Amino acid sequence: MAQVMTTPVVTATEAMPFRDVAALLCARDIGAMSVVAPTGQLLGVVSRPDLIPKVAGWPPHGTVPGVRVAAPGAPPGHGTHHGELMTTPAVTVTPQATVEQAAPHATPPGRAAAVTFPLTGRLAGIVTRSDLLRVYRRPGEEIRAETETEVPHRVRGADPRRLAVSVRDGVVSVSGQVESRPAVARLVTAVLAVEGVVGVDERVGFDLDDRYPPVLVTF
Repeated sequence: MAQVMTTPVVTATEAMPFRDVAALLCARDIGAMSVVAPTGQLLGVVSRPDLIPKVAGWPPHGTVPGVRVAAPGAPPGHGTHHGELMTTPAVTVTPQATVEQAAPHATPPGRAAAVTFPLTGRLAGIVTRSDLLRVYRRPGEEIRAETETEVPHRVRGADPRRLAVSVRDGVVSVSGQVESRPAVARLVTAVLAVEGVVGVDERVGFDLDDRYPPVLVTF
């Protein structure tokens, strides 16, 4: 996901005035912005649809599901910050997510998935429909060449002479043998990081299962 996400991201703070948010959305011609804390954690997302209740002076009764709005009767566009209007929690994926995992959250028009670090909750980037479609522009032969010649050198315990690689519709099939069980996981992670890869079909064995240390037998 880190290879396809958009970064840096246009963001807003929770206390940013409503008018400033609306102006920024229009100026950047974007449908939504991530709302972040001063320390970088993602708090929510404010979108053009989220701002409509404020502009229209809604809701006269109750609230709009999923959106925190200003008190009824407040003048439209005045006296409130967008933190009261943002949608929370935001839809998020991790930097390690695959294109398939992010696609359901970013494919509707105007929507994007926020990419956040799982341990800190800090915003890393966003993934839009354009980002997802961009991966399909790279020819399969280029993906195969990089996976076959460069990826094994990035992975401890992987030897390119012991691996076979093929690519179809962005899915990389890799088979062969590596030194240890952890090297299999490292190899899959490295292949997923190659631009244009949307999935991995892994059929890789290993020489050593280091979950079980060797037992010294004496007679």
